[in-house]
Amino acid sequence: MSRTTRFDNGLQIVTEEMPQAASVTIGVFVGVGSRDETLGQHGTSHFLEHLAFKGTDELSAKDLAILVDSFGGDMNAFTTKEMTSFQVRLLGEATHIGTDTLGKILTEPALNPTDIDSERSVILEEIAMANDEPSDFVHEQLGAAVYGDHPLGREVLGSRESILRIDQGIIKGFFSAFYRPVNMVVSAAGALTHEAIVEQFEPTLGSLSDGAIPKRRRPGLIFSRPVISERDIEQVHVSIAFPGLPRADRRRWVMAVLDHVYGGGLSSRLFQKVREESGLCYSIYSDRVTYQDSGYLGVYFAASPAQLGRAAELVDSVTMEFISAGITEEELAVAKRYLRSQVLLAREDTASVMSQLGSVLVTGQQIKSVGEILTEIERVKVDEVTELAAEVFSGSRQISAVGPVPHGIFG
Repeated sequence: MSRTTRFDNGLQIVTEEMPQAASVTIGVFVGVGSRDETLGQHGTSHFLEHLAFKGTDELSAKDLAILVDSFGGDMNAFTTKEMTSFQVRLLGEATHIGTDTLGKILTEPALNPTDIDSERSVILEEIAMANDEPSDFVHEQLGAAVYGDHPLGREVLGSRESILRIDQGIIKGFFSAFYRPVNMVVSAAGALTHEAIVEQFEPTLGSLSDGAIPKRRRPGLIFSRPVISERDIEQVHVSIAFPGLPRADRRRWVMAVLDHVYGGGLSSRLFQKVREESGLCYSIYSDRVTYQDSGYLGVYFAASPAQLGRAAELVDSVTMEFISAGITEEELAVAKRYLRSQVLLAREDTASVMSQLGSVLVTGQQIKSVGEILTEIERVKVDEVTELAAEVFSGSRQISAVGPVPHGIFG
């Protein structure tokens, strides 16, 4: 069972003791991401993620690495469009090393010009690598089409032009504005005590002034003509967006069942029809893209130009069948068992438990027990899925394609 403490400055600390674990995973979640950047700041959240583990004025990046390595640990971080997370995993006996490291890099990061210039070069290479990978680029292109000029339509990494413009002043200003306790959640799971985690963060994050939460503009979904990037490659990569649900929508588990039956699992209709029965592609799946106030259901597949037309037709036929026939009781049962298993399997790993607790709190949601989550899954009914499918597959969709697209396939 998790425990939560809120400091006077707004900082929340949530922990879950896992007696069977030898390790502890500690994360600090900051409720800011690329959607909170102005055009002039585009890519700053991700830039800061890179810079955090570069150290403080007193501890170099190498000092931090040696310290964590000495206890068999590892450090990691990630940036999304709505949050940034910094994590350390190590033996429970070294918990203080993890809390001290995270506390210091997030209260007194060096952010010096030398590190900024070094990481600028690394990020430019990361952007180039993402653009070179069509299976990544097709999703970025889809997001840009669906959200237009809203910040959710921009790439998390930033663009080459924006990264070249970002300087120390922009980075420090962004850090000062958003890396504040009221916008932070500390999450930890594993071999720990709640009291120790709280005590160890008091001198660092617990001592800061509160700050403010980013103000966000609600986006609309745009469904326009297909967006196609011609490339001389072997396959055409396709990504499709249908209207979806925000993260905390009450029907989120209904959507989870819909997604699993449609294209989210090996037994799904898309996988069975397009790959297993027809052999038209190697990879095909659907997934839920969710944000605080928006979302869409995505589909991805890749096929040769010769197979693309037939693959696209089968995707359309599976979609239309979903609207007309809904799902069966057997499909519902399989989806429920799958989702239940995923919830329970995630409980075995300290990093998964830590991540789930932290991401829920930093996005303003309420932590629910495993029993409550499983009850919500079990309550999903066939007619609810059928009703939601009619809403999702109502005819509005956005297509993104990258590769040698034959003329006329996508209009």
